[in-house]
Amino acid sequence: MIRINLLPLRAKKRKVTVRHFFLAYLATVVASTIIIGGIALYQEIQIRNLNSRITQVKAEVEQYAKYEPLLQDVTKKKQIIDKKLEIIRDLQRDRDTIVRLMALISAEVPAEKIWLEKLVQSSNSMTLDGVALSNEAVAEFMRNLESSPYVVKGTVNLTHSRQTDISNKKLRVFQITYQFVRFSQLPQSPKKEGS
Repeated sequence: MIRINLLPLRAKKRKVTVRHFFLAYLATVVASTIIIGGIALYQEIQIRNLNSRITQVKAEVEQYAKYEPLLQDVTKKKQIIDKKLEIIRDLQRDRDTIVRLMALISAEVPAEKIWLEKLVQSSNSMTLDGVALSNEAVAEFMRNLESSPYVVKGTVNLTHSRQTDISNKKLRVFQITYQFVRFSQLPQSPKKEGS
């Protein structure tokens, strides 16, 4: 019988396997190092680019920073001008308010029964001080005001009324307050055809 010693062949195979395993391990380590180095290099380039961009943006900010106070000043002036324009528009819309109020009062005052001494307008409220022949004349005047489209319904109030002697006549001194509707706030009636 022939006997063959296979031990050196197995040892050779083992050496080759260990060598292949070691080469594969070494190749993996080298490839991993190259990949990690590439990623690190790419990120370093990105960081440099971003730092360069940050420097550019800071330079632009510094360049335009001197215009910030000028912009704020112009913005404030624009707001002031806008407010003035709005006031002018309001005045333009209601420029005849006092004329209409005077016309309203003169139309609603009972003739020869009431004399107005003082009118005070504050925003949309009116205060009337006057003298009347009687309480009935004051009540009639208040009803007339209440029925006017220029007066806010339910706002006509008699603040005070007291008797006084003027030229040996007993008269009533009174004060009435009410809220009025500006002409521009009245609902516009449609124009008639042909007018």
